[in-house]
Amino acid sequence: MNIRTYTKNNTMKTKNLLLALGMIMMTLMIITSSCKKEDDPEPPPAAYVPAFSSTSIAIDATTIDFYITCATDDYELIKVEVKSPAGLQNDTYLGNGMILIKGEPITFPNYFVRTSGTWTFVVTGTVKSGTHNGTSFVASTSVSVSGK
Repeated sequence: MNIRTYTKNNTMKTKNLLLALGMIMMTLMIITSSCKKEDDPEPPPAAYVPAFSSTSIAIDATTIDFYITCATDDYELIKVEVKSPAGLQNDTYLGNGMILIKGEPITFPNYFVRTSGTWTFVVTGTVKSGTHNGTSFVASTSVSVSGK
């Protein structure tokens, strides 16, 4: 066997080996791409929260009242948590199963000392109308009150 034949045989063996490896790699790619992959599960939809708005009404120079209105649904009021600036007048008012119609404001049995800053109202209830009827919710709304 001369050197030329030896080189030719080695070149052929190398080409055959590379061809076989290429075919194996291509087969593996086809098999793995055709396997059905498990899709990531969809996250659960966000909880429905009705849209509320709040308004402040100055009673006099030192007292203020608030009206909280739901713009999207009729609902059963469970409670309203009032969070005043600096936490000085925080309080919770129970709804006692009161049903409020969309656009009807919540009023409070007492007035508040007029305090500057952001007042936040957390409303807990159950939707009583529309496609979300029976859905419990916790909604939040706030209003900014300026100086005395």
